[in-house]
Amino acid sequence: MEEEELENTKAISNTGQKTYVESNGILSVEFETVGDENTWQRGSSIGGYDGAGYLMWNNPDSFQTPGNGVLIYKLNITTIGTYRFIWRSRIAHGETRSEANDSWLRFNDASDFFGKQGNSVIYPKGIGKKPNPNGSSASGWFKIYMNRVGEWFWRSNTSDNNPHDIYVTFSSPGVYTMEVSGRSQYHALDRFLLFKNGIPFEAAETAARSEIINP
Repeated sequence: MEEEELENTKAISNTGQKTYVESNGILSVEFETVGDENTWQRGSSIGGYDGAGYLMWNNPDSFQTPGNGVLIYKLNITTIGTYRFIWRSRIAHGETRSEANDSWLRFNDASDFFGKQGNSVIYPKGIGKKPNPNGSSASGWFKIYMNRVGEWFWRSNTSDNNPHDIYVTFSSPGVYTMEVSGRSQYHALDRFLLFKNGIPFEAAETAARSEIINP
């Protein structure tokens, strides 16, 4: 076991980026722990955040074109399966539920990345799978929104007026890439969770923050 762990750690360090380590089917990550080279604004003036602060997209809206200000999180997955994804975010400016409330998300190298509501399953546009969400989506990116004003809130949905929760499938162990891109100005991101099917949200929310391995 020790030899396997050492080999795995060595492989992670060779990615050239810090890596977040899944444990027992849970990843819990503070957005602000990403490397310094990004165009998001780091903040701590809006109280109630977890960790040391948060990131806010304080650049022009990018409603139709994902890929601006991409944040990259390398995730080391050892427990294979399908995980639910959810982030804690906030409308950091204004009092309108439908503004400053969304960002782009992509898992381009996962086995599957989809939205689900009951028996309805949808896929991001641009990957050759259908059906696709209502509203904006392109090149494997989902628009991920929430609609709560005045508080940090756990919600991550896609498909306008037909909210689907977000899921990611990892069919084999390895280091996967999660990408976040700016969409709505003043959308602030605090923390995200990935937790395997069968694990309650409450258990994931209260789990320890994931180990970070620096390159």
